[in-house]
Amino acid sequence: MSKPASTRQGMALRRRIALALRRSRHCQDSGQHQAGVQAAEEALLLCELPQHRPQWQQAMVQLALHQFRMGHFADAVRSGLEVAATLDFGPDAALRAEVMCVVAIACNEMGLMQDGLKYALEALAAARTSNDTVQTINALNRAGVCTYGALGDMAQGEQLLRQAAEQARLADLPVLLFAARNNLGTLYSSEGRKQLKLGKQADAHRLLHSALAHYHDAWQCVAQAANRHQWAMLQTNLAEAYVDLGEFDHARTALAELRQALAGSDFHSLQRNADLIEATLLQRSGRVDEAVAALQQMLALPGNMIEFDMRHFAQEELYRLYKASGQFELALAQLEAIRHSEQEQNEQRSSTQGWAIRKELEITSVQLAAERERLQAERERLRAAQLEAEKVVTEARMSELEQAVLIDPLTGVGNRRCLDQQGPARLAALGQQLHGMAVVVVDLDHFKSINDRFGHEIGDEVLKKVAQIMVLRTRGSDLTVRFGGEEFVLLLMEQSLDSALACCERLRLAILDYSWHEVHPLLHVTASFGVQWCHAPQPWTQALRQADLALYQAKRFGRNRLQLASPA
Repeated sequence: MSKPASTRQGMALRRRIALALRRSRHCQDSGQHQAGVQAAEEALLLCELPQHRPQWQQAMVQLALHQFRMGHFADAVRSGLEVAATLDFGPDAALRAEVMCVVAIACNEMGLMQDGLKYALEALAAARTSNDTVQTINALNRAGVCTYGALGDMAQGEQLLRQAAEQARLADLPVLLFAARNNLGTLYSSEGRKQLKLGKQADAHRLLHSALAHYHDAWQCVAQAANRHQWAMLQTNLAEAYVDLGEFDHARTALAELRQALAGSDFHSLQRNADLIEATLLQRSGRVDEAVAALQQMLALPGNMIEFDMRHFAQEELYRLYKASGQFELALAQLEAIRHSEQEQNEQRSSTQGWAIRKELEITSVQLAAERERLQAERERLRAAQLEAEKVVTEARMSELEQAVLIDPLTGVGNRRCLDQQGPARLAALGQQLHGMAVVVVDLDHFKSINDRFGHEIGDEVLKKVAQIMVLRTRGSDLTVRFGGEEFVLLLMEQSLDSALACCERLRLAILDYSWHEVHPLLHVTASFGVQWCHAPQPWTQALRQADLALYQAKRFGRNRLQLASPA
């Protein structure tokens, strides 16, 4: 018996969507991102029915990634946040982590460093929820880059990137191992460039040679994976490092390899990087007129072919060359162009941030409207039922809502509901999947005085920073929750009590040594820790109470210290 016409049409439509998505994915590796955008948009147009929502989500993620690779960072942020609004932390957690990684690095490239770090941490939370190895490694990569960009914390950024590299190595994922090693090189190269500007040549050269070592490690992964975009990125980074070191012959070789990799691709951002490297190389080789011509040619490109940061850099270089050669009128005109470019960049950043805020408000409004409609329908249905049935159904719905809300809205870490789920389950698993667990209650010392002296806005910022410190300095298998007020609870999955105490001490010192003066000039924050070590199953309430009692002892003994719970 033949299938009905509607069924055949539905199957044909699904095949067309799947074909468009395959083309879009294929375009990633080949560097044909304009064609990839077209394929993703074709898939979006075909996703007409509610049952096509998963394919629509995949197409939006593809679109954001292609836009990022082309250097259209604001478009990538908009597309990424658009689809992220439809992805929850349940079955969609892995896809949410993937797209939030794109949004994070796009914000970082636009100079929106704090936003980049925020979205990178969201990606890491989603990846850990999904237990997806690939997305966890991706998120660690982004968090490492964004931590350095937002906080200037090279040590923490390096730690996260080394975690990503080790996990990628263990999982035998060369593409992700390349990303981690390449990002480590970029971290060292960026810090080396800072030292060059400060005139610290020895420190700069040491950092730049370390960057080259990481790039050469990354080269091994590219040679195995044969990923065109990664090869082009690596040659870009090598060429920049060689120019900074004054090794011009090596820089020319890397630049030639880069030009070959970029031929026929839509890697607009990398193409402009190559133009800037070539202009810098010409200028430092004494070929100033050619450098000027190269920069002028680059600045003559259409706006969609060159991003703001690169245009701004090219304009500044051209200004310096004009000024050095005594062409003051041209230098003055270039200064005006720089001012105009900076204004445009600020407007785009403001526009992107404003759009993101409006999108969040729109999503919240839609969610509230949907919730109101659902509750109204529920009330109408329950009116027709008996009182006992109404009570049972209402309690069930409230329980579902409570279970769905596991994230503290202020700090972004888990909340008490999350702890009530995870704590008993992890204790019950001791001796089976797990070797040992430390239940740690952390309380910020004299937090009420912080709110009283500096205001609740500063107090909220302190809570957010402390949560970031705990998340960034614990492992993926650990759990951080805000228990309430200024109190946090950590579940540290450790092999021994000594390693758990060492981790707590690192966290205590990280809170103590944080640059709190950047939040407020007079601010000083410390924390007290109560630790209960568990090596076998026991009642959850007992373990939490023991840790809480240890915290009270830490407070009584002077605060800003660790206290191990006495044996029960």
